[in-house]
Amino acid sequence: MRAEGKCLLPLICLGLAGCAGIDVRNDGQASAAPAAASAATADTPLYYKYGMSDGTPDAPVDPDRAVNDYRAAHGLPRLSRSPRLVAAAKAHASDMARSGTVGHVGSDGSSILDRVRAQGYDAARVAENAGWTARGFATVLEGWDESPSHRKTLRLREVTEYGIGRSGQYWVLLVARRK
Repeated sequence: MRAEGKCLLPLICLGLAGCAGIDVRNDGQASAAPAAASAATADTPLYYKYGMSDGTPDAPVDPDRAVNDYRAAHGLPRLSRSPRLVAAAKAHASDMARSGTVGHVGSDGSSILDRVRAQGYDAARVAENAGWTARGFATVLEGWDESPSHRKTLRLREVTEYGIGRSGQYWVLLVARRK
């Protein structure tokens, strides 16, 4: 295997980590509903989007605007940007970048709910998309839209706020509704 192939192999496997959502029941217990994880391989279109680091970068887009434009285009209400969700998303994106993994469990074992609560956000509903790409946010958003589990998070009707975090080539989107 060529040296560049060895470097890409872990990233190819991490291309799409899936999305996870949590509903908090009235009794305060969290019920996690993780979606199936998807991994891109050289034979899938997602490999092109997530596995290739030498492709042309996306044109710059404002991720905040892109998420709300996406929702509006699908007949969904726009979400308000929450500084607390942004902080939780940024912290998790940084954690993923440090560990070189894409997923919903932090390197310290934290869950999505743990991370938003640590930022002082009392969620009744929270869901997360995570991803990696060398291309840019437009590619991340397109990849999430092409994945049924990620698309479900993007199109949740019962959420009112969002936060986007980035660290290098790692991205996290949190959507939520307060209690």
